[in-house]
Amino acid sequence: MCNKSKIRISLLFFFPGCLLVSVFSLLVLMSSPADAVDELHLNGVLRSIDLRTDTIVVDVRSEGCRGLRRFRTDAAADLESSVGGKVSFFIDSSVCRGDTIYRITKITREGRIR
Repeated sequence: MCNKSKIRISLLFFFPGCLLVSVFSLLVLMSSPADAVDELHLNGVLRSIDLRTDTIVVDVRSEGCRGLRRFRTDAAADLESSVGGKVSFFIDSSVCRGDTIYRITKITREGRIR
């Protein structure tokens, strides 16, 4: 009888405690900000590179961002041999507006246009 009462008492305190910790943990996880980053995928022809400012000029062919646009990238020096070639890349925004210079997050070279 003594063991049964000890088990009941431990369950009486243990279960609500676990439930409280579980609910609190769930609330904390649900209220955490997400680290989602919106990126826009673009295609175009690499026209020029400015190594001083780490910017490139691309004749963008993707809808919603057509025309000559300037972008900032850490890989400008690596792209020198690709001037005149197709490029496919992602920028750090979900939109492409006016004269804003967006940062390229990922880029691929697709070859030279003849």
